[in-house]
Amino acid sequence: GGVGAAAFEGSKTGPQHRLKGRKGMEGLVVRQDKSLIGFVQDFYVACLKMSIGYFLVGVFLAPMALSLLFMPLFLLNIDGLTYDEAMAEQGLIGPLASAKETCLAVLNVFLYALSLSTTFGGSPVIAVSPYSLLIANVNTLMAQFLFVFLSGAVFARMSQPSHPIRCSKKAIIKKDDYIPSLGDGEKFRVLSIRLVLTGPPPCELVDAKICLTFRIFVTLPSGSVFCSTQDLDVVRPEANELLLLYGLMVRHIIDKKSPVYGHTNESLVDGDASFSLTVMGLERASMQPIFHLEDYFVHDGDVVWDADYVDFIQINDKGLRVLDHSKIDLLKTFKASSSPLDFYTRRAHLVSIQAAGTVSQAVARMKRAVDKRESEKQEEEIPETVSPLRSWASGIRNRKLWKCMSSSFTRA
Repeated sequence: GGVGAAAFEGSKTGPQHRLKGRKGMEGLVVRQDKSLIGFVQDFYVACLKMSIGYFLVGVFLAPMALSLLFMPLFLLNIDGLTYDEAMAEQGLIGPLASAKETCLAVLNVFLYALSLSTTFGGSPVIAVSPYSLLIANVNTLMAQFLFVFLSGAVFARMSQPSHPIRCSKKAIIKKDDYIPSLGDGEKFRVLSIRLVLTGPPPCELVDAKICLTFRIFVTLPSGSVFCSTQDLDVVRPEANELLLLYGLMVRHIIDKKSPVYGHTNESLVDGDASFSLTVMGLERASMQPIFHLEDYFVHDGDVVWDADYVDFIQINDKGLRVLDHSKIDLLKTFKASSSPLDFYTRRAHLVSIQAAGTVSQAVARMKRAVDKRESEKQEEEIPETVSPLRSWASGIRNRKLWKCMSSSFTRA
């Protein structure tokens, strides 16, 4: 928005309320001013981008749609169709026009058009007039083109490799204790996404490249809105080989150089922010390219703050590592730390718990020891004759007490 620059008014032309999150991104309507020829050319590519379920349904419904297209042309000259010789031998002799007003006539015409579309050739009726023969030949020719089109689409679809990558449904943002802090004591958060490789082992990717993209809608001072897209630096952007047994944790450190630095969950929700994880590589068995894209929308709750993934690597009875893919989406939440020394505090806390049971028990034990020592000092101040044997026993008791206290708080 410099002086004289025309502001983008696209956000002001629609309604004030717009969809956010996955619905807003996937529900984007793209209007292209292409001709009919361009539309036909893009139709093949659109078929390849369909999901496998819709693609199979389209393959089976395509001949039926072609039959419905030619059926009205046959009905224009229904007198040009008659029963074949097999139907005549069964006593059904006569032109098809005699059954024009019945549903049986329409069904027979549809079966005839369907037999031409599937190149099957079996139908209760046949064409006898020149007009019907012309329409039948055109129908057969279009069926041949459709067969070539579907064969190429099925071959291209079957040639596409599978997606042997499974990402966690949730991304996490937390403070990592293993990242060193700066001199000012500030600890940075980390954006983490967990992924594993699926399929029959060994499932490996060669020359895998990982890219993480941050997207957020920004409102300019002029009032217009544009989508800002920036790449995020990951700790390990390339991996020569990813093994199924271990998977990978994609991590981005949100330091002062990161575009996410300074944002909170509320600001990301207001900006309809999202993160896109892209994994590219070669599948080692077939040496075919692999491309996987996973989106995480903050508005839909795909990004969880102050949480961590549950460890899904366990040891079975035989001593082997077990990677349970069913636990890839399990999370555990915790209260975020605010001090740079919280890691060492938590570690000392765990050590004290292991040594003395609980912190409260350790404090109570120390308090009882101090009170007992003060009471013994008060008894020593009373002028009475103290035997050497009693003094020697008291010293041993005090040494044992302090030895117990010392071991309770220093034992690793």
